[in-house]
Amino acid sequence: MYRKAIAALLLVGSLGLGGLVSGNTQAQAARWHKGTPRIARGHWHDKDVMRGRMGETMYISKKLFVLDDNDPHLTHLKYKRMGNRRYKFRGYEFEAGKYQSTVTMHFINKHHVTFKRFGHRSTLYK
Repeated sequence: MYRKAIAALLLVGSLGLGGLVSGNTQAQAARWHKGTPRIARGHWHDKDVMRGRMGETMYISKKLFVLDDNDPHLTHLKYKRMGNRRYKFRGYEFEAGKYQSTVTMHFINKHHVTFKRFGHRSTLYK
């Protein structure tokens, strides 16, 4: 009788432990999507450009990312959602050939975006 009780407890314990181990799965990480999200597309400018002075501009379409006219253009774009209105963009630089580059952006709303590039934080508006 004693042996049967211990065997039953071990069986229940191992099933419970096995359920805890198999039930503890990690969430799948975000994957890279082709193109760009709709919130990112369009012409973006900083406040200097809006006032008629020289400043930063950015153009994003479904397949192209252009930051200022002098900087390399990113083509073959992919994006990954990093959180609430945060996206990471990845693409190849047009002038440099197959050099891969990434940019992380935070969209405050559909008319306001911030991003950091080469240690310099920029704020742009639509």
